Amino acid sequence: MSRLIHHVAEQQFDRQTFLVCLLLGVWPSFAFGQLAPEIGYVYPSGAQAGATVNVILGGYDWTPDMQVFVHDPRVKLEIIGPPSGVLITEPPYWFGYKARGLAWPLAREFPARLTIPADVPPGLIRWQVANANGVSPVGTIAVGRAIEVVEDAKRKSAQVLPVLPVTVSGQIRRIEEIDRYQFQVPKTGPVTIELVARQLGSPLHGMLQVRDPSGRVLLDAADSEGRDLTLTMIAQPGVNYELSLHDLDFAGDRSYVYRLTLTAGPNISAAYPAGGRRGETRPIEFVGIGLATGTDKLESITRDVAFPAVVDAPSFDYVLDTSFGPARPFKLLVSDVAEVVRPGAELLALTLNDKLKTAVTGSFDKRFGSAEFSVPLTKGQKLQLVAQSRAIASPLDLELALFGPDGKQIMANDDVPGTTDPELNVVVAVDGLHRIIVSDQSGHSGTRTANFRLSIEPPREDFAISIPALLPIPLGTVGKLAVKATRIDAFKGPITLKLTDLPEGVTAPADLTIVESKVDLPVDLTSAADGPAKASLCTLTATAQIGDQTVTRSAKVLIASIMKPRIKLTPEGLDDVRKVHRGSTYLFPMLISRLEGFVGEITLEMTAKQQRHRQGLASDEFLVPADATRVEYPIFVPEWMETTKTSRMILNGAVRVADPKGNMRTLLQRQELRFGILPEGALMKLSHAIGEPTVKPGQELRIPLTISRASELREPLRIELITDDSPIAATAEPLALAENQAQAEFVVRIADRPDLRGEQTLKIRATAKQHGRWPVVSETTVLITVRPE
Repeated sequence: MSRLIHHVAEQQFDRQTFLVCLLLGVWPSFAFGQLAPEIGYVYPSGAQAGATVNVILGGYDWTPDMQVFVHDPRVKLEIIGPPSGVLITEPPYWFGYKARGLAWPLAREFPARLTIPADVPPGLIRWQVANANGVSPVGTIAVGRAIEVVEDAKRKSAQVLPVLPVTVSGQIRRIEEIDRYQFQVPKTGPVTIELVARQLGSPLHGMLQVRDPSGRVLLDAADSEGRDLTLTMIAQPGVNYELSLHDLDFAGDRSYVYRLTLTAGPNISAAYPAGGRRGETRPIEFVGIGLATGTDKLESITRDVAFPAVVDAPSFDYVLDTSFGPARPFKLLVSDVAEVVRPGAELLALTLNDKLKTAVTGSFDKRFGSAEFSVPLTKGQKLQLVAQSRAIASPLDLELALFGPDGKQIMANDDVPGTTDPELNVVVAVDGLHRIIVSDQSGHSGTRTANFRLSIEPPREDFAISIPALLPIPLGTVGKLAVKATRIDAFKGPITLKLTDLPEGVTAPADLTIVESKVDLPVDLTSAADGPAKASLCTLTATAQIGDQTVTRSAKVLIASIMKPRIKLTPEGLDDVRKVHRGSTYLFPMLISRLEGFVGEITLEMTAKQQRHRQGLASDEFLVPADATRVEYPIFVPEWMETTKTSRMILNGAVRVADPKGNMRTLLQRQELRFGILPEGALMKLSHAIGEPTVKPGQELRIPLTISRASELREPLRIELITDDSPIAATAEPLALAENQAQAEFVVRIADRPDLRGEQTLKIRATAKQHGRWPVVSETTVLITVRPE
């Protein structure tokens, strides 16, 4: 229980009043009820292209035999060491109403090595993991373009950043935590600050401020929508600016990772038009803070941009050079249509025929604005109308509607799957002047930084293919891979499918075809009963003949052969709630059913996704001997847990079993039901009577202690000074108290360090044994002020 006490007894009693809002997507368990692994976080969460760095992989319900897969074959992510135990969420904890929210999941951490070749472009790379229990959803890792710095979590003041541009990888590890950084710029001009967190799968809703040395706020922004932040400020040379970052709700956990990129240069907020025709060179007006003069105002600058002639390239990153440094790369669309700019708020008349295709970029004059376009259409004409906002990095939420010559609405769309951008596919019913209305539902309109693009063109025959990102198949069974085709316009032809890189022992039918006019095909994949429990990242290639062209589309799916469970775990008291003394350990009886003839040892551990609040509730790994069918599992209840709330604890049972090929695999089975704990009065209480003294470095401090304990705690107890990860501010010899001793003087020596000054907290712990084995713990803290002479 030593590790358990180390984790759960170093918490501080901290009463919070803010509401936590943590939305945790619980991925369902697959066949046989086993626990599929989930990706938690990567820290640092990325690296610069051309670098090899050591990272930590945080995973939920991971086992020691994980397989890691990166979707970009150029990038390597390799586990290089054994996992940690299940990590308890660090203090402080929510109390009161907020404690009733969902608890953060509990991760294991694996040391790993990330290698990114120099030719990998900046952006996000997809990755997944698998084991003998299942497959994870997709996670992301960032590839950067600037010098990389990792947050110094032990610092006491703002971390000084090197010369810009720089990217900081950080973590908001605890609730109430605020990370601070200091930076300077070499010359007057715009500085762009980019926060990436939600795109990494982080629950962080960033709240970011920048202040000058006088404390004046220069930037203040909150990512309340979960879209991350990109901000611009005007900085002066030689000034120490301080950037602070925390969660919008002051929440925090190991999973709250982020990347913060600071660049000495402006940021492009919008472009007019938002794209250009393939192979053409044309003027583009860029809009952003300080683009032209470097001052703190919205302005524009126009440049001739050469658009690539590459077929099927939907966009490219353009870097605008300015007098104040290069702007952050901006994505411009590449199309085959005429790109125009909407001149103003008046109706814009567009003339269309089979040869003319048009895309118009515009903005709205007011919040929740709308734009109307009058278009003469002919009966039988086919058109595809697409209104884009998110696709061009605009904050708008668009709605698209078509009205007929009689003024009545024909159809409307708010968004299509996978985006908030709308689309309409039209077959014109009558001749006449139709109206297209694009409107904003977000309230971000009314500025030129929030633009939209409406494309109007005849649809062309095409198709898209989609499959799930993962598929677990139990050994000896058949799994169905759901392949769906989206047919565009009049394309009805057959689509030939091919699966490559299947896992060893998994086979697919030789002839896979989505027949003419059909849109889906369930593909039967057979996992051999005598095959290994392994996974592979597979590629589905779909090929069709459209006119005189052979069109190919592809998608990836992680397929794993998984094993049957070997145990079933059930609390002896089913779903009972037990009253447990705070600061003590309770032994919960657990019944174990052994399946498939399994008789070996079992390791019990906390499952990743718990229920109800925990406030430090914890347990160690517990080894169940071979053949055992009943055990008593120890759970430690910290002394600060609220007595008005019931906590829940759920366990995993981990067993080691060989697959049919002799490979040792770890199987996880989640406990049915749960343990219920209602904390009640403590068995022991440690207190002090010294107040808040002022001391000098190197001084000896004598602290009078009083210990109150229940009559059943008859053994001697140990008193010790607890230090955290920071440089030690004090030392003390442990003290033993006899059974009948209620008072003692604890001697603490303050460190003789020149940097030690201001308020410091001394944490003193008393530990006794219950029933000669299980710990009972109480703590007290002494607040001191260190004041050198």
